[in-house]
Amino acid sequence: MKFTIGEITADSGARSGWILAALSDWLSLPQSKADETERPQAHGLFDPGTDWRTGAGFTATLSYRGETPGEVEQAVRELKAIASSDDLVRCVVETELGTTWREVSIRKIDIPGLTFMGFMKGIALDLLAPDPVAYGVESSVSTGLPAPGGGVAFPVGFPVGFGAAGIDGRARFTNEGTAPASVRFRVSGGLPDGFSLRCVETGDVLTFRRPVASDDYVLLDSSDGSALLNGVSPVSGYLTDDDWWQVGPGETCTVQFTSLGGVQGSPLLVLSGSPAYF
Repeated sequence: MKFTIGEITADSGARSGWILAALSDWLSLPQSKADETERPQAHGLFDPGTDWRTGAGFTATLSYRGETPGEVEQAVRELKAIASSDDLVRCVVETELGTTWREVSIRKIDIPGLTFMGFMKGIALDLLAPDPVAYGVESSVSTGLPAPGGGVAFPVGFPVGFGAAGIDGRARFTNEGTAPASVRFRVSGGLPDGFSLRCVETGDVLTFRRPVASDDYVLLDSSDGSALLNGVSPVSGYLTDDDWWQVGPGETCTVQFTSLGGVQGSPLLVLSGSPAYF
């Protein structure tokens, strides 16, 4: 098993460097936030409703084996430096079944104490993921706008040529996980009147009514309902339809990409998503 946080990787099978000794609660289901209310004159509880989950807390226990005590101390300093970031840090776990990741806050790092050897064990990282879901490897698929195929040219010659294949303007993502998964869209111009994205399976629609120049792109993220021009400027106010959707476990989302008017250049939709696991 491998455990990576920031730029540091600990391997359970390593003989030197960072060694993963234990990883607790990575697979645990976080606690429900629903209130428990007893039935006063009957057995049991009232139905608590939807089980919204708390963040996921877990602990990684590491060791470090080096040549000298100084090497060990330097390694520990580099580990603690990861916590200096103001942003969440990506934590990746690789097992026999595959790779999953979470964005985490480093709540505490317990260091046993200075060592006079080139080895230190019992380094405990207490981590908290605000999002309780773990995600698998991201996949992306792209499509242009719908375009007809070439068809058969007349007079017909032999062998018969059917021309170039058409484009249906659709991109698909399948969530192979066990929890609902968010999806992300990157739409590049030129689209002088904007564009729409429709989930074929549910009928949900995102309509963006603003020019997108040929050298610009818009990022849409269903996890937080954000829309950013060139990944920086908020433009969610131009979404006249904002029926955000998620993809359920084992389900497929087919997204139809459509221009709201004229077209300049070769607009492109890139649909990205990761399988999600409780």
